[in-house]
Amino acid sequence: MSRILDIDLAPEGHLAIDWARRHSPLVDGFLRDRLRDGVLKGRKVAVVVHLEAKTAFLATVLADAGAEVVVAGSNPHSTRDEIAAALVDREIQVHSVRDSGYEAWEKDLLAVAETAPDFIIDDGAELTIRMATHRPDLFAELSGVTEQTTTGVARLMALAERDMLPFPALAANDALCKHLFDNRYGTGQSTVQAILNLTNMLMAGKTVALLGYGWVGRGIAAHVRALGGTAWVVEVDPVKALEAFMDGHQVGNLSTSLPTADFVITATGGRRALSREHFSLMKDGAILANAGHHDLEIDVEALADEAKSFRSVRSGIDEYVLPDDRSMLVLANGALVNIAGGLGHPIEIMDLSFAVQGVGCHELARGEVPQGVHVIAPEIDSEIAAAKLNFHGVHLDRKELHQEDSIDDLLRPEV
Repeated sequence: MSRILDIDLAPEGHLAIDWARRHSPLVDGFLRDRLRDGVLKGRKVAVVVHLEAKTAFLATVLADAGAEVVVAGSNPHSTRDEIAAALVDREIQVHSVRDSGYEAWEKDLLAVAETAPDFIIDDGAELTIRMATHRPDLFAELSGVTEQTTTGVARLMALAERDMLPFPALAANDALCKHLFDNRYGTGQSTVQAILNLTNMLMAGKTVALLGYGWVGRGIAAHVRALGGTAWVVEVDPVKALEAFMDGHQVGNLSTSLPTADFVITATGGRRALSREHFSLMKDGAILANAGHHDLEIDVEALADEAKSFRSVRSGIDEYVLPDDRSMLVLANGALVNIAGGLGHPIEIMDLSFAVQGVGCHELARGEVPQGVHVIAPEIDSEIAAAKLNFHGVHLDRKELHQEDSIDDLLRPEV
C-alpha cells in the first residue's frame, strides 16, 4: 500500500517523467540493455533518492526489467507529489509526501524497510542506516546497496569499520562518471540556478562565501564566477584550500569571508557548518543557502532562537531579524536548495549518475561483489562515458599496440 498526496496529480507527473526519458539516453538505452539478462527479475529494489522525475524514470526502467520496485524520497522536502502519483499510477509502490514532516518521512522509510528489499539504491545511506538501526533482521538479509553521495559513502565506511556491514556495497559516488560530473556540473549549476530563481537576483558583482571546496564546492565556485560573481572559499583542508587559491578564488576563514558576503552557501557535507556564533559575523541582508547534505548544515533552529522576529518574505525565502535589526534570509528553510527550492540536477547529469547506480545494482544482483564497500570497476566507468560520448556523436581513437610502453622498453637505456 502506497502513501502519496493525491493520485489525481498523476497526469502532470507522467509528462515530467516522459520529458526526463527524452533526455536520458544512458538510462533508456545503455542501462536497459544491461538489464536484459534478467538478473533483477523478481528481486526487490528499494529506490530512496530525491523523488522527482529523473528518479522516477530510473524506477520505471528497473520495473521494466522485472524488479519489484518500491520508492521513497531521501529528503522530506524534495519529493514531487505529482511524480509520486504518476509512479503509483504505473503500479510502482511509493511512500512519500512532500513536506509532511520529519516523523512522517521516517515512517515512510521504515515502510520501505518493511518490504524487505534485496537491494537499495540509496542517497545519504538514509534507508540503509535506518534498517541497520530499526530492522537489523532485514538489514542482515540485504544482498547489497549502491550509494549516491559522499555523505552516504562515509556512513557505509563507518559501518564497515565497525564490522556492521554484512553485505556488499558499491560507492556509486566514487565512480568517475558520478562525482566528476554530478557533484561538479550538476550541483554547481542547479545550486546557483535555484538561488537566483528563488531570489530573482543577479549574480554579477556579488560576493559568495562558499563553505567547502570538494567537487560540489568546485562546481558552485565555477558557476558563480561564470555569472560574474566572486567566490570566497572557506576550507579546513589545506590542500583543497590551496587548490581553490590556484583556481583563482579568494580563500580565507569565516571571520574574513562572512562580513562581506551577499550569499553564504554551505557545501561541506557536515552538520552545523553555519551555527549560532557565525550569525553575528554576517552583514544585514545576507542570503543563506545549503548545498551540502540534508537540512543539517545551517543551524536554522539556533537562528530562530536568536531572532526577535520571523516572516516569510517570498516563496522559499524566510527572514530572521536579529536583535540588532540585521536581517538573515534563509532559502528553502535550510534544506538542500537545489532540490527543495529548484528542480534538482539537469537531466543529462542524472542520466550519468543513474546509469552508474543502475549498473551498480546489476553488478550486485549478479552476486560477484564481495562483502564490504567497493568502487565500481574502472572499465564500467569507461563504458558509460563512451556510451554518453557516442550519443553526442563523439567517437574516440583507440591506442595502438605500438603506442604502449612495455616494462622492457622503459628499462632499456637510451642509445
